Amino acid sequence: MTAFYNIIAAIGLAFIGFFVFRHRYRRNKQYKDAERLLLQQQIEQYKNHLEQYASQINYIAKQILPFNTRYCSWTDLHNKTAEIQSTVPTVDIPPHYEEENELHDRYLEILNYSEKSADLRTEHNTAFIQTEKLRCQNYFASLLSNPLDEQQIDAILHDDDNTLVIAGAGCGKTTTVQGKVSYLLNHGLASPKEILLLSFAKKNAEDLKEKLGYLGVTCRTFHSLAYQIIKGSDRAPDVILPEEAEQIILQSHLSLINDAAYLASFNDIILNGLRPIKHENEFSNYKEYIQYLKDCEFESLKGMLFQKQAHQHNNGKTLRSEFVKSGEECYIANFLFLNGVEYSYESPYIFHKEIDASVDYDKNKKRYRPDFTIYLNGYDEYSIKSCPNPQENVLYLEHYGIDENGDTPPFFEGRDGLSPSEYYRNIMQWKDEVHGRYKTTLIKSYSYEFKNKTVEEHLVENLIKHGVQLSPKSNEEIYDILQDAYTKEIDAVIQLVNTFIGLLKSNNKSFDELEALNRKLFLLEPNMMARNVNLLDMIRKIHQQYEAQLKHLHKLDFNDLINQAKDKLDEGTYIHPYKYIIVDEFQDISINRYQLLNALKKQSYCKLFAVGDDWQSIYRFSGSDLTLFKHFEEYFGHTVTKKIETTYRFAEPLIQISSNFILKNPNQAEKTLRAGRPNKTEVMFEYRKKDEQEINQNVLDILQQLYMEYGEDLADKSITLLGRYNHDIRQLKNDSQIMVDSRKSCVYVRTVLHDKEVDGEGNTIRDNQLQFEKTIDFLTVHRAKGLESDIVILINCETGKYGFPAELSDDRILSLLLSGDDRYPNGEERRAFYVALTRAKEKFVFLANKNRQSKFLREIYAEHRGDQEEALCCERCEAELQFIKKIKNKFGLSQMFGCTNYKYGCDYTTFVRETEPSPLFVVPPKKNRFY
Repeated sequence: MTAFYNIIAAIGLAFIGFFVFRHRYRRNKQYKDAERLLLQQQIEQYKNHLEQYASQINYIAKQILPFNTRYCSWTDLHNKTAEIQSTVPTVDIPPHYEEENELHDRYLEILNYSEKSADLRTEHNTAFIQTEKLRCQNYFASLLSNPLDEQQIDAILHDDDNTLVIAGAGCGKTTTVQGKVSYLLNHGLASPKEILLLSFAKKNAEDLKEKLGYLGVTCRTFHSLAYQIIKGSDRAPDVILPEEAEQIILQSHLSLINDAAYLASFNDIILNGLRPIKHENEFSNYKEYIQYLKDCEFESLKGMLFQKQAHQHNNGKTLRSEFVKSGEECYIANFLFLNGVEYSYESPYIFHKEIDASVDYDKNKKRYRPDFTIYLNGYDEYSIKSCPNPQENVLYLEHYGIDENGDTPPFFEGRDGLSPSEYYRNIMQWKDEVHGRYKTTLIKSYSYEFKNKTVEEHLVENLIKHGVQLSPKSNEEIYDILQDAYTKEIDAVIQLVNTFIGLLKSNNKSFDELEALNRKLFLLEPNMMARNVNLLDMIRKIHQQYEAQLKHLHKLDFNDLINQAKDKLDEGTYIHPYKYIIVDEFQDISINRYQLLNALKKQSYCKLFAVGDDWQSIYRFSGSDLTLFKHFEEYFGHTVTKKIETTYRFAEPLIQISSNFILKNPNQAEKTLRAGRPNKTEVMFEYRKKDEQEINQNVLDILQQLYMEYGEDLADKSITLLGRYNHDIRQLKNDSQIMVDSRKSCVYVRTVLHDKEVDGEGNTIRDNQLQFEKTIDFLTVHRAKGLESDIVILINCETGKYGFPAELSDDRILSLLLSGDDRYPNGEERRAFYVALTRAKEKFVFLANKNRQSKFLREIYAEHRGDQEEALCCERCEAELQFIKKIKNKFGLSQMFGCTNYKYGCDYTTFVRETEPSPLFVVPPKKNRFY
C-alpha cells in the first residue's frame, strides 16, 4: 500500500513540475518577445531619429567636426560643441546595434567628438603648430632683422582666446609683438583696423608705432585708448597729467596744514609712523636686529639739524650725525629735543676717567657713556666741561631694553657664566652704584614702557621731579623743524599718499572697506593697526580735497579716464572693431586696466595676446598689481601660457646671479634664462675707501680698471650710471675731470686713463694711455626700464631709508590695496634691483660704501663669491670686520679688528697675533673682482 502512495505522489510531483516549467517557459517567451519588440521599437525610433535629423547630422559631420587648417581656440571648440548640442538632440543608441548605416556612423563620430573634444583640439593644434613652423620657416627667418627663435615662433603661432607670453629681460618682447602682428596680417587672420596694440608707457607705445604703425594697426597707451573711447561716445575729456595730479595732492596737503588735527597726525607719521618701533624681542637673532637698524637709520632731529647747519656754513666742526642705536632711543631723543630739553647722546660720563682707572677691562664699563646726558641750568655739552661742579648740573638717562620681568632678548650676550638677562641686570646694578658713588642723578626708562604706552608719562614725571623745565613745541613749530630736518621723509610721505590714492582709485575701493581690512590684517599687530588708522584718516582728508579740486577744474586724472572708459563700454555707447588686442609690458597691468580690457572682450569677442615679465614689475605707484599677471587665467578665462627664455642682452654669470636673486621671492614665475650669444657679462664690486659723499674718484677708478681690460675700445662702449633716486646724481661733484649736468641728467668725463705694466726687474712692458672724453647718462632704475648699455654702474648700493632697497617706499599700509602676491618683503624693490642688474650687456659694476652695503648687495656677494675669498666676520651679527689698529697686549703685538656695524651698536672686536697669518688681505675687496 505504501508503494502505491509513493507512486501517486511521484506522479503528482511530476505533473506539478511540468505545469511550473510550462508556466515559466511561456512567461520567458513572453518576456523575450516583449524585449524583441521593444528593441525593434528602439531601432525604429533610432532610425527615425537619424532620418529626422539626417541633414543636421550630415551638416555637423561635414562642416563642424573637421578642424580647419588653422589653430582652434577654446572658444572655437566651445562654439562647435554648442552648435552640436543645439542642432542634433542626443538619443540613446539601441544595444548591439550593428546595422551598416552611414548616418549611424556619422552620429557615432559626433558622440565621440563631443566626449573627447578637448583632447582632439590639443592633437589638432599640436599638429598645426609643427606643420606651420615648417611651412613658415623661411618667413620667420627673414621677417625681421634677426631670425625669431623657437620659443618666439611657438608663442606667435598659438592663437587661443588668451595667450600670456612670459618673456625674460632682453628676450625680445617687442620683437615677438612685431612678429605676431605681421603674422596676423600676412596670413589673413585680421585686417590692420582689427588689431589694437596697447602699452603702458608713452615711450613704449611710440616705439611700437614707429615699428608697426606703417602697417595701419592702432598703437596706443591705455590712457590714449580710454580718451578715444570717451571722446567717441561723448565729448573729449579734459585730463590732467600725473605730474599735475602730484601737485594737486601736494597743494591739498599744504592747505590741510591749517587743520590742527591733520597737522598733529602728519607730524606723528613723520616722527614715528614711517619707521614703526619694533622691540628687540621681535627679532630672532642679533643679525636680524642690526639689519633692522640699518634699514631704518634712526637719526634724531637734533643730528639732522646739525648736519644741515654744517652744510650751510661749510663748517666741518659741527658736521656730525646723531645715529641712535634703537628706535626707542630715537623716540626719546626727539621727545627731549621737542620739549626744549638740552641733551647729548652717549657723551662720556663726567667721571669716566676715574672709572677707567678703577675697573678691569670691560667694554660695558670702560669709557662709560650713558645713553643721554641732560644739562640743567643753561649748560650744554660744551660749557659743562668748564663747570666747577658738573654733577649738580647734569641728569643722566639710561634706557634699558628689558621687559616687565627684567629679561632681555635672548640674542643679547651673557658673560662670565651668566645668562644674557643676568649679565644685563648686573650692568644695570653697576651703573646704579657708579651714580651713587659719584653722586650723580640717574633716571631710567624701559622697553616695556613703549609696549604699554607709558614711556612719555614716566619721562615727564621723572624730568619734572628732577627740576627739568619742559617747553613743548607747538605742532606748527614741530612741522617747521621737520621741514628742515626730515625733508626727505616728508617727500616720502607725500609720494606714499600719491601712490595710495592711485591704487585706491585703480581698485575702486572705499576707505570704509580699507579700515575693515586694516582691522583684519593687523589684528595681531595693534601698534601697526593704530598707526594705519591715523595714516588712513590723513589720506582720506587729502583725497577729499584732491577730488574736490578735480571737480572744480572739470578734469579727470588717468585713473578716472580708465574707469569712465570702462563704463562707456559697459553701456554700449562705444563699439570697438577689434579682433585682436596685443598688450606689451603686461606685468604693469592694474585692476582698472584689467577691467577695461575685460569690458572690450565682453562687448565683442576678441583675442588677447599679452607679453610681459613679472620679474620686471616695478610700477606699483601707478597701480600695477602682480596678482593679475600671476593668476592671469582666473581673470581672463582659458589661457595658453608660453615662455621666451633666450636673452640676447646679457650672459653668464649675470644670468645666474640675477635669476637666483629675483627667485628669492617665491611669488615670481619660474623661468630659466639662457644666453643667445656666446659672450660673458661680468659683475664687478667696487667699494669706496671712506664714508665721504662724493664718488668722483671711485668712478674714475672704475674707468681706469675698465681701460686696463678694454684698452682703446673703451671709448666706443656705451656706459650708464644708474641710481635708485634722482638725487643720487648729487653724489658726483664738479671737478677738473668730471662735470655734472643735473638738468640733462648726465656727467661729462674728461680724464687720462693709464695702462702700465712693469716686470720684476723694473722694466716697462706696457705703457699706454687714453685721452678719455665721454658723456655718461645718469638714469634712475625706473627710467632705465627697457634700455640697455654695454657697461652699467649702479652708484646706490647702500642700506637705509634712501638706499636700495628704498625702505620708505615699501610702506606696509599699501598691503591694504595690494594682492597677497605682492606682500613679499621688499618685493617691489627686489624687482627694481633686478631691472638694474639686467640693463648691462657686458659688465655690471656695484659701487658701494663698504660699511653701509645694501642687504641686496650683501646677499648677491655672499652667494656668488664662493671659495674665492674668506672674509673675517663678526661672530655676533656676521658683518665683515675692519682693521682698527696694531696694539701690544699680553699676547704680544696684535692686530685689532672691529665690526663694521659699530655705528649700529655692535661693538664686537677681536685680535689676531702678528705671528698668525694676517687676514688683512681679505678685508679690503680686491680691485678687479669679476665673476
